[in-house]
Amino acid sequence: MSKLQTSSKWQAPCRLLFLLCLAGPAFAHVGSPDVFFEGDAGPYRLFVTVRLPQVIPGVAEIEIRSESNDVQEVRIVPLRLTGPGSQYAPTPDLTQRSRKDPQFFAGRLWLMEGGSLQVRVQADGERGKGEVSVPVPSTVQRVLPMQRGLGLVLFALMVLLAAGIVSIAGAAVREGELEPGAAPAPSQVHRARRVMAFAAFLVAGLVFLGGRMWKRGTTLPVSTSHHPSQRPLNRAAAWCCEEREAG
Repeated sequence: MSKLQTSSKWQAPCRLLFLLCLAGPAFAHVGSPDVFFEGDAGPYRLFVTVRLPQVIPGVAEIEIRSESNDVQEVRIVPLRLTGPGSQYAPTPDLTQRSRKDPQFFAGRLWLMEGGSLQVRVQADGERGKGEVSVPVPSTVQRVLPMQRGLGLVLFALMVLLAAGIVSIAGAAVREGELEPGAAPAPSQVHRARRVMAFAAFLVAGLVFLGGRMWKRGTTLPVSTSHHPSQRPLNRAAAWCCEEREAG
């Protein structure tokens, strides 16, 4: 009996441990950089998903599902959330309707600037037209590195340009006032060398400052507010709505 009692005593913990080993991680969209919106565009109930690009400018993917099957076409357009840019909308883009699911529409939009934006969705169907605006926080999520080949080409062009500037400065001082065919005097040659040394120092300083500005630009704080487990998505949407109400 003691052996049976001991074995039954460890059965429950062993089963629990076995179930925990079978469990896998689950991921939800809460806190992701994408925007999930549910609202009414006139008489139509729409479920909108905006998958934001990682860099700005970039292409956002828009997915729209209608609750009813009487929506014939859906158009989308990006706008500023507040200010004059929110009043004068460009021509909206027509989304593509799925052949397998007539209630599903998909399209792409270029987001050319960061900040508080909106995606205006226009639905047209049997019950007329409807419109709804989806707040979108457009932020840079990552900085793409420069390709090695392109960097080498740009570096070679920079060296060539710097050498050309130094050479032009020396030639201007050495031969700028000479008659055609005349040889420069030794004093002009020495003066040209001093000017070239100063021009080289100036160009090197400009290159150094340009490099510092480039590194500072590539190390700007990238928004991590939409990283999973850091900031819920509804806060981002609420932030956009607060700016819209303040405007």
